[in-house]
Amino acid sequence: MVSLPPPLVNSTPRPPTATVAPADPSAWQLTPDGQVETVPWLRLLYGQDLRAELEACGCPGAPTGGFSRRATLLSELRASMANSRVLEGPNALTRALTGLEQIRDRDQARARLIVELLGSLKTEAFFPGQADLFVLPPVELAAAARKASLPVVVSNLDPRFLPAGWLDHLVWEVDGHRVLLLGLLGSPRTEQQRTLSPVLPVVSTVRALRERVGPVDAVVAFTSATELERRTWDKEGDLPVDVLLAPFEKEEQLPERWRGDRYELTADPLGRSLRRLDIVFSGRETGVARQPDAEPGPRAAVSQEHTWLRLRQIRAELAAQVDDGQDPRVMVRGYDGKLRPDPDTDPALVQQGMADLVVERDRSRARVKTKSTMRHLVMGSLIVLPPELPEDSAMTERIDLFQAQWLEELERRVAVGREEGGDDGRRYGGMDTCVGCHPAEYASWGRSDHRGAYATLREHAEHRNPDCLACHSTGFGKEGGFADPQADTRLLNVQCEACHGAMASHAREAGTGSAVLAPSRGLTVTEATCTRCHDPVNSPEFDYEEYLSRGAHPRRAAGGGNP
Repeated sequence: MVSLPPPLVNSTPRPPTATVAPADPSAWQLTPDGQVETVPWLRLLYGQDLRAELEACGCPGAPTGGFSRRATLLSELRASMANSRVLEGPNALTRALTGLEQIRDRDQARARLIVELLGSLKTEAFFPGQADLFVLPPVELAAAARKASLPVVVSNLDPRFLPAGWLDHLVWEVDGHRVLLLGLLGSPRTEQQRTLSPVLPVVSTVRALRERVGPVDAVVAFTSATELERRTWDKEGDLPVDVLLAPFEKEEQLPERWRGDRYELTADPLGRSLRRLDIVFSGRETGVARQPDAEPGPRAAVSQEHTWLRLRQIRAELAAQVDDGQDPRVMVRGYDGKLRPDPDTDPALVQQGMADLVVERDRSRARVKTKSTMRHLVMGSLIVLPPELPEDSAMTERIDLFQAQWLEELERRVAVGREEGGDDGRRYGGMDTCVGCHPAEYASWGRSDHRGAYATLREHAEHRNPDCLACHSTGFGKEGGFADPQADTRLLNVQCEACHGAMASHAREAGTGSAVLAPSRGLTVTEATCTRCHDPVNSPEFDYEEYLSRGAHPRRAAGGGNP
């Protein structure tokens, strides 16, 4: 029994000391699926379009997501919903999605770390995409996955390039119902990808696998293919897939939709959340179908489980305060003038709320009967990893070590470049070298959000995170660019040279006063300059014309320009 301490002397009057009703843990713990009279049910949790994001990304708003929070959430899910299955989908290991980017040693090191972290989270399988095989070719990914005990599934990779130990499918059984899981690579985009990871035709490959596996109740497929390419599959013939887990492409993209009898669920990028896919085996026939009249019960059960998880986290926080000898209850005065504890701060009330949700969840699930629908029910939802979710300390320590080693290496390279001299044309001068000739532009910049870009990182304690510094400083990691804020503060924030390139030589030439030769010009600012940081994921509301007028000097904003 967890009991609260008595009220403090001279404190606001409180009702009698409350206790957390212990009763039987089954009164407030979620009833295991096997003990609830309901239809067989598959609960699949997965990440997709992680894009090599290790920590919580706060650019679009609150810093949600991150491996450390994912570890905490999965631990709680497995403790309360033991039959949950966890997978990772395509585009997990890199941001280089086009195949045209330059892959560096640190990109491959980060990819190997992500494979390691997925293995430590006991992810049941990884379904890579073309981008993942671009940063870590099949042989290298196979070695990293073996070391991490992470199964890899690719269904349409040319068998000659399929490493030993990789699977071309998975089959799960849920109370006599079979689910086939596939990983469908998109077509190679470059000659290098065609060499590293050539693919077989998708539709014929899936048909062959279904014939080899035999009867199944549903086919679920991950894919890295774009929507445009996916439409070409249907032209080849009906794609025999019931649920297609698709990549994120644009903010206005619908998170879920039906195409005939195929259900498509779009990924939430950057690891900000986990996607949840529920398949309820209530159908008289195999496959899935949109059946609105039968969905309210299962959707209510999913929502009640999510609410129960939130209350479970609150209960753990309140119990920790009680163990420390604190009374966590906050008293509020109702419309009748009486003081009562805020329900979210009273451990007994929170636990009672959990018990009520258990009953409601079981009733919601019981509303669906076996063979009560034409085909099986399917629905997607989202479990956000919010800032208040505690971070797993071991996961945080591992990520911090990697980030620190990477930052130290970048600082070392920048320092070596400065000591060796180097080409002045690749050096950054900082705002102090610009303001003398461009005072109006400097004043305009001073009113923009770019001026406080580094301060934003400090607010979120990410000022030592290389992932963030690239877009919140000037020339990060480049010769003569930003490296260590303690050693050099000249290049903090997003300054002129972040857009126009290194301009130390420009300033030097302008300072000679020669009227014969104009100083060398900087890079022309285009939309591509901005979208290096203001991409659809980190800056979903980005509009080039609007943002340019806010972030650049107004008289040249209309067409970009040079200094």
